[in-house]
Amino acid sequence: GHQNVAKKFLEIKGDIFCAMKRPLVTLTLAFCLGIFIARNIKIPYPLVYGIALLFLTLCILSFRKELRSNIFLCCLFFCLGAVLLKNSQILPRCHISKFSTYKNDNLYTVSGFINSPPGSKNSRVSFVLKAKEIESAYFRQRCCGYVLVYIKTKRNFRFAEELILTGNLYRPYSFSGGKHQSYRDYLNRQDIFSILQAKTARQTGKLDKGLALRRFALWLKEQIEGIFFKYVSPLPASILDAMVLGEKSNIPPLIYNSMIKSGTVHILVVSGFNVGIVSFVIILFLKLIRIPRGMRFYITVPLLIIYCFITGASTPVVRATVMAIFFMFGSILRREPDIYNSCALAAIFILVINPRQLFDVGFELSFASVISIVYLYPKIKSLLRLDSMKVKVLKFLIEGCLVSF
Repeated sequence: GHQNVAKKFLEIKGDIFCAMKRPLVTLTLAFCLGIFIARNIKIPYPLVYGIALLFLTLCILSFRKELRSNIFLCCLFFCLGAVLLKNSQILPRCHISKFSTYKNDNLYTVSGFINSPPGSKNSRVSFVLKAKEIESAYFRQRCCGYVLVYIKTKRNFRFAEELILTGNLYRPYSFSGGKHQSYRDYLNRQDIFSILQAKTARQTGKLDKGLALRRFALWLKEQIEGIFFKYVSPLPASILDAMVLGEKSNIPPLIYNSMIKSGTVHILVVSGFNVGIVSFVIILFLKLIRIPRGMRFYITVPLLIIYCFITGASTPVVRATVMAIFFMFGSILRREPDIYNSCALAAIFILVINPRQLFDVGFELSFASVISIVYLYPKIKSLLRLDSMKVKVLKFLIEGCLVSF
């Protein structure tokens, strides 16, 4: 009886150690589970925080006992996920959402810096404003947070410039059905809890110095777009602009709708594939001009970050950028990176910044597609016996179809 119990214990211990061969994967799953549980179960924030401190203490005390330490570490990451989500739901007292209601006809004057590239449609401009001060007929005080701004105007606004806006401030409506059912959640995942329907706007001429890198990225984007439209006819230039830089506003509506109906609109979306091409071209060029391996990493990483900002820093691009940096760092250390650990590292990086991204469909599909390809491709390749196929052209076509699928 004792031998059977010991044998069973060793089997369980072996399973845990096998799981911890990819520690980032195990810890990321625990982290995501903590976020999911905290969203669906109402747990007091002090209790979650206290449990996290308890498991942190147990991890330190059982540092030399590997099995216990691994279990406590997983529990700690579970609690950290819950703590981060709970913390993101607690807004400061000066947050701009505290001054907005669902139905409010009062006029507010909000000053702040434009935090996203302004978009224009039907003579209406929209952008995200990083608020710094709010004023009404009854009070004036400093504030913080982001607000989505709509204003009817033909004026041109620049990213990172300071504006003083006057209009109606309200919370996004929660629709009970239809395609706009989760619009409020969509905005909340971007830390936007208020909408400002602006009537007037005054430009101060000041710029937010903290957004210098993003300003440079957008300036570089404008220069590249200028080259596209200078040397290529308008329609191909607009499609090239979308494929390379992720800017789809220049594509004629008729062409864009036709691509949606034909199922080819996905080629206009900037994804991790684009990041892979950019990093490959940069590294190949640096290698051709005989830049040392270590210097290639320090040159490529800032360029990839700039490209990430140029394309809008969507979830697939951020994921691919983090994974590319992790892979290059592994090559410097002369260690072969693991794709699953790389995905886990990218997921933790995104979720630490904004844990609500876990419930975004784009985030879920982005990681699910990469993991599915990595897991299923070798199995299908083995099943079809592609390695033993003699016709190289046919082998190339089948492999291309599998990766595309």
